[in-house]
Amino acid sequence: MSAVTGLSVVFVSSAAVLVLEILAGRLLAPYVGVTLSTFTGIIGTILAGISLGAWLGGRAADRYDARRLIGPVLLAGALGALAGVPLISWLGPGLQAGGAVEIVILAAAGFLLPAVMWSTVTPLVVKVLLRSTEETGRIVGMVSALGTAGALFGTFTTGFILVAELPSRPIVFGTAGVLAIMGAVLTGWRPLSAGGLAGVVLLGSVAATS
Repeated sequence: MSAVTGLSVVFVSSAAVLVLEILAGRLLAPYVGVTLSTFTGIIGTILAGISLGAWLGGRAADRYDARRLIGPVLLAGALGALAGVPLISWLGPGLQAGGAVEIVILAAAGFLLPAVMWSTVTPLVVKVLLRSTEETGRIVGMVSALGTAGALFGTFTTGFILVAELPSRPIVFGTAGVLAIMGAVLTGWRPLSAGGLAGVVLLGSVAATS
């Protein structure tokens, strides 16, 4: 994996986590409302996912070949995001008008898995790019900065542009599709990437009309 590829994956995966965080408020609103408690639960859940993902990614990077893990974790996160939307619809009515516990349960059901999976990418990429201990600070700083830049991009693009033009569900499916294609390519499933994109577009279209 080249440095450009690794840094691009960090940027996109970090952006995707924040896309989900911004959209979570709209997806949970029909069941738990739009309150400070709702956003507190969402932000806390996403931060927990980021923290857990960074820890797991760091441990995995020291035990296994980090290059081989990046594609699969991107795919796992994409599948989690795709499953999260119908899971919220299924669990939501039973948690409707609930308190803090219900909010966290619903947020975790919809978004914890992709947040964890996509957040493992940063330490995995650091492991791939690090050649010697003499460049640890530069590599870690560069990857961390690109991840933060990606998170800012995902936040601003979603909050100021995407939600004004599209419903929430197609945005989630589209985001998952991008990460699924990246994961398929990095895993070596190149023939499946076009089919995966078509499938995600179809799912997004169905979700938009449901």
